[in-house]
Amino acid sequence: MLILLVPRYSQLTLAALVEPLRMANTVANRQLYHWRLCSEDGDPVTSSSGFTLAVDEDIAGNSNFDTLFALASYDVTQFATARINAFLKRSARSGAIVGGLDAAPYLLASAGLLDGHRATTHWDELEDFRVRYPRIDVVPERYVIDRQRITTSGSLPSFDLVLEFIRRRNGLMLAMNVSGNFLYDQARPGSESQYMIAASLINARHPMISRVVHLMERNLRSPLGISQLAAAVGLSERSLLRRFRATLGIGPRQYYRALRLDAGRRLLDNSDLSVTEIAIACGFDSRGSFTRAFRQVFGIPPSAQRPAGRFDRR
Repeated sequence: MLILLVPRYSQLTLAALVEPLRMANTVANRQLYHWRLCSEDGDPVTSSSGFTLAVDEDIAGNSNFDTLFALASYDVTQFATARINAFLKRSARSGAIVGGLDAAPYLLASAGLLDGHRATTHWDELEDFRVRYPRIDVVPERYVIDRQRITTSGSLPSFDLVLEFIRRRNGLMLAMNVSGNFLYDQARPGSESQYMIAASLINARHPMISRVVHLMERNLRSPLGISQLAAAVGLSERSLLRRFRATLGIGPRQYYRALRLDAGRRLLDNSDLSVTEIAIACGFDSRGSFTRAFRQVFGIPPSAQRPAGRFDRR
C-alpha cells in the first residue's frame, strides 16, 4: 500500500488509516499490511496541525502497490497539480485500487478517476464538489467503495472504511478484533448519511428531534415546511414546536434558517460557487433574499465573507 500525503493533510486521518492496519498486523501476528509514505517531490510534508513528517519516496518512485490512498484536507484544490494528476492516472491504469480520504476525493476527481462513479467528500464541500464535477454521482455518505475507487468524508469515516477494508480482505473476526482493541463499538456503514452537526448527542433522549434535525440537514436546497417535518416524525405542529424549543432552546424555523445560513457561510469560505448558486443551494429563492438574511445574522454581505482575492462570479 502506498499513501500519498499532500501539504495540510490531517494527522487524524492518517492515524485512522494506519493504526487499524497496524493493529490488524498485531492481532494476526504477521504482516498482513505494509505501507509506505510518499509526497509529490519526496520532501517531508507538514500537516494541518503543524507536524512535519518524512516520507519514503516521491511519486516517481518504483514501489509496487495494489492500493493507493491519497490524504488531503485544507486547500486541496491547489495541490491537484499536473504531476499528481499524472501519477494518479498511472496508478489507476496499473490496476491499483485508488482512494481519496477526507478532502482528497478532489484530487481523484481532478484526475478524472471518479467520472461515472459514486463518490463522497466532507459535507462542507459536497455542493461545490457536485457543481465542479457533474460526471460524478456525488452522495452524502460517510464513505463509498465503488469498484476500484474509494472515497471518504473525513477522519472518523476513514476509520470505519479501514475496518470494512480489513473485513473484506481478512474476514469479520479480524475486523472485530481490531475494533475491539480500540474499544470502538460504534462502527457505521458507509451508506449512512453524514451528519452536519453532532445530532447523535441528542438522539438517545430526544430521538424525534434528532430525526427532525437530520431531515433539515438533508433538505437544505428545498427546505421542508414545519407541517412536513412534524408529519415525518408523527407529531402535530404544536407538539413539534414545543419539543424542539424545549430541547434546543430555539424554534424549528429559526434553527432551520440558521442551519442554511451557516451552510452558506461555509460555501463562501471554501468554494468557488457564485453567491447566487450558494443562495439556491441553501434554499433561498434569490441572491437578494440570501444577502438580506446573511447580513442580518452576520453583519456583513456575503461578498465580504469571501477570502481576499476570490472572485465572485455572481
